[in-house]
Amino acid sequence: MSLLQVFRRKVFWFFDILHGNDIKKHYKDIKELIETSGDQSTKNRKDNYLQQILQHAVSTTWFYQKYTNYNSISDFPVINKNMIRDNFEEFRSSKHEVNKCTLISTSGSTGAPFSVLQNKSKRFRNTGDNLYFSKRSGYEIGQKLIYIKIWPDNYKYTIFSKFWWQNIVPQSVFKLDDNNIANLIKKLEEDPNKKSFLGYTSAFEKICKYLDKINSGPISSNVVSIIAMSEGLNDYVRSGMKKYFGVAPVSRYSNNENGIIAHEDRSVTSKFIINAASYYVEVFDIDNDVPAHPGKIGRIIVTDLHNYAMPMIRYDTGDIGIMEMDATGVSYLSSIGGRKLDLIYNTKGEIVPSHVSYKLCKYGDYKQFQLVQYGEKDYLIKLNTDKKVDEIKMLEEYKEYFGKDANIRIEYVDEIPLLSSGKRKEVANTYHSQL
Repeated sequence: MSLLQVFRRKVFWFFDILHGNDIKKHYKDIKELIETSGDQSTKNRKDNYLQQILQHAVSTTWFYQKYTNYNSISDFPVINKNMIRDNFEEFRSSKHEVNKCTLISTSGSTGAPFSVLQNKSKRFRNTGDNLYFSKRSGYEIGQKLIYIKIWPDNYKYTIFSKFWWQNIVPQSVFKLDDNNIANLIKKLEEDPNKKSFLGYTSAFEKICKYLDKINSGPISSNVVSIIAMSEGLNDYVRSGMKKYFGVAPVSRYSNNENGIIAHEDRSVTSKFIINAASYYVEVFDIDNDVPAHPGKIGRIIVTDLHNYAMPMIRYDTGDIGIMEMDATGVSYLSSIGGRKLDLIYNTKGEIVPSHVSYKLCKYGDYKQFQLVQYGEKDYLIKLNTDKKVDEIKMLEEYKEYFGKDANIRIEYVDEIPLLSSGKRKEVANTYHSQL
């Protein structure tokens, strides 16, 4: 690290000392609980966290008080965004004053506003989670971080801003045309210091597409870590970012209302380490509130162990995934597949694996593509490309996935717009979301 990067790191921890070492305490706790997950003492501590938040919930909130006589977490109901949004005050703990909490708001992928309160310790916990999993992925405090997401138009990058002190380079997902990407690459090459990427998969895909187009070789930029968030990684982005920046990206599973729920293991692709230090994670059946069998796809249900301002017990994230168990008996997520509302079903009503969308790639080189189900047996393949594809073969293959009686249309488009969240759906279901 450069002297300036070392200085930034020391300043960060100096301010933490002034606040009582809150972040460092959480960081050490997270590290120990995850890295000794098989120890009985660790299991006891995590169970203690769970029992404490359950007891706090039934004794300080109107919503959970009816479950005072619970025996275990299985006695609690599954909740969702709509329930919290419609009963905000009933979920709020009477032990925490609103003006001493942080209101976290998000529109999410649905576009409907959603907010939760978080107490101060929960905020420190989230920072500890971020630092721990970022370090596992190669990032160190003080390194330059190219952060690609939605940024407000009025942010200021000065020596007095947090961006400068935290060494963050904000890059808007809405400003990733060829000129902006070229300027970004030039700045990366001019800076010899270690640096990391954090951003949406679709943003990294745009960068890779640009570099493909100009027939670029590897970029000499000293990138040491690439973390993709909010959208699942695909093979194209994995190989492209590795090819151009020399680092294999990893996927982070998180949301605004909770934090980092799981993080892909840097050494094992498609193995997501569950953040069991901060969350109790379950996977339930797609349609019923019962645990899904190991290895079967289901809804990801999260209990936040550290948000005492607004306890979230068995919160349905709206995402789907598969939980399995390793040889040591520790659970992990082998797949995280996005929103339940974006599942594609075949004409028999069976779930089709989301990765079938990437089968499109063998038919051409696209700027963008999207697979949409808009009826019980109706499907649309949107392609943003300058060349026609072999439509007959494509339709034949996708009828194997969807059903011989599937009605599949191919539509050539000039653009597949980003959502208001700055993300782009590669798979969408406009039929089931209306049922």
